[in-house]
Amino acid sequence: MVAGAIYVIAGKERRAWALAEPYSRMILTVVSGWTLISLLYQNFYGAGISLLLTAVLFVVFYLRSFMTQRLFNTLMDVACLASISTTVIAIGQLIYYEGLGSLQRAESVCFNPNYYGMMMEFMAIIALYRAFGNPKFRKFYAVVIVSSLIGIYLCASISAAAAVFVGILAFFLLRGRYKYFWVFAVLGVLAALAALTVLPAIFPRASDADHSMDQRLSIWFTALQGIRQHLFFGQGPMTYEMIYTQFSGYATHHAHNLFLDTVLNYGLFGAAAIGFFAVTQIRVVISRIRRGISSSTGVLVLVLAFMTAVHGMTDVTVLWIQTGAMFLLVYSSVGIRSEAVAVSPVFAGASRLAHERAYKN
Repeated sequence: MVAGAIYVIAGKERRAWALAEPYSRMILTVVSGWTLISLLYQNFYGAGISLLLTAVLFVVFYLRSFMTQRLFNTLMDVACLASISTTVIAIGQLIYYEGLGSLQRAESVCFNPNYYGMMMEFMAIIALYRAFGNPKFRKFYAVVIVSSLIGIYLCASISAAAAVFVGILAFFLLRGRYKYFWVFAVLGVLAALAALTVLPAIFPRASDADHSMDQRLSIWFTALQGIRQHLFFGQGPMTYEMIYTQFSGYATHHAHNLFLDTVLNYGLFGAAAIGFFAVTQIRVVISRIRRGISSSTGVLVLVLAFMTAVHGMTDVTVLWIQTGAMFLLVYSSVGIRSEAVAVSPVFAGASRLAHERAYKN
């Protein structure tokens, strides 16, 4: 990602295309600017993350500028294929842990089980999207969906299970597949009831939900104290790691709530800027869907954003480089078949035809 960002920034034309869309400069300024705020409070971890997030955004914004439907679908198919291997690794991990007499949760190739859970919930929806768009290979995508659901079970993430359930329902609803919506809704409710009542042994962490919620309430209270301490600008990414000892809070990496963590890290001003950018991009996606511009990918973006918000109520797993990059890769589809010609200083004075040819290339 860093090498890709350097490549984009070093080229005048590439840099112009990455920054051509409205508010791209604004969000890059916010994310990179919090490097200085992080350093001000000696939050070196946060400063590094700010720079890395800046690099990721530069790469994704450039990718957005030349994204096509064919390229996007190819990328999604590669991701589907790769996701199967992560489930195989997760199964191997649990066999290994069981041999050691350990009760650890599978994390596969991710930083921890919760990040793996979010990757698998993303992949389940991506495979569902491809199954409708490429019916010739529906059996393959069915395998990917089953593999993703197995991965969610193996990582034992309650938040991921809830997010993928509402995500699949949202996908069917937005695609107008009402029959599938109701069938899956009934099956999901029955599975939830089984997890909480007759089959607790199969879903061991379901019975631990009260304890997990108590932990999160403690974390959220600590985060609120940190927000009150630095209300307007925060102290940069990963602020929670710096403050939990100060307020005798639960020891963890972040606030376990995407919205609280954003305000804690960036303060009211930074969180407002990030929220403004997110809302404008959602409006762009909705507008594209209404105008029939790559509507299927627009639905995919909306569903993944919705799932991220749902999962974000109890965790901040989208922050990590794997999950965050996957989400932004899907977001790059907003560049597909755009009817509007981007404004770029590189093409100032050029004809519209030359501009459109350069944009397509």
